[in-house]
Amino acid sequence: MVTNATLARGRLGRQSPDERRENILAVAAEAFALEGYGITSMSTIAARLGGSKATLYKYFASKEELFQAVMQRKCEAVIGPLEELADSSTDPASLLTAFGKIFLSRLCQPDAIVIHRTVLAEAERFPEVARTFFAFGPEAAYSVLVPALARFDAAGLIDCPDPRLAAEHFLGMVRGDIHLRVSSGLIPPPDDAEIERQVSHAVGIFVRGISRRGSAA
Repeated sequence: MVTNATLARGRLGRQSPDERRENILAVAAEAFALEGYGITSMSTIAARLGGSKATLYKYFASKEELFQAVMQRKCEAVIGPLEELADSSTDPASLLTAFGKIFLSRLCQPDAIVIHRTVLAEAERFPEVARTFFAFGPEAAYSVLVPALARFDAAGLIDCPDPRLAAEHFLGMVRGDIHLRVSSGLIPPPDDAEIERQVSHAVGIFVRGISRRGSAA
């Protein structure tokens, strides 16, 4: 269904190139969410925009490139705050708590759940969808957390010889069953209290596991 918001965004003629690109990304994200990656075509997106495919191709050479840009745009809103945390934190437990809260909260928001469902539904037929998701989703989070864990290990604050594996385990603990239940439609997104409970429990177990003997990291 074409929404009023989509129709309002579809006036490309009076927009600057940057505004036009943002408009394309917003409309494409809506199309991928409503119709799925496989069914959505460049023609579909152009029609939603109220312009031509020629205009669309000036900005994105293919549907795969457009989907990558949509994913990158959505993930940048999460990765930016995580990078600031990782760069400024000097305490492993504080970093992991703040990191985990942002990660789980964003992961369970409706637009992120739609992306996750799209990936699961389309990955077998369109492996580029899975590759894009992992590049701009999990791998982007690991690229922030792994260097921070390595820095803490080098400083003697934790015992973490394999920061990458540790990061995978930590984020897996933070997700727990909550993300699976939300993405399956069994429960609504968790509130702040539930996120606090889930993340605090994961951090408590994880920090005890990576603490140097005799340390209270």
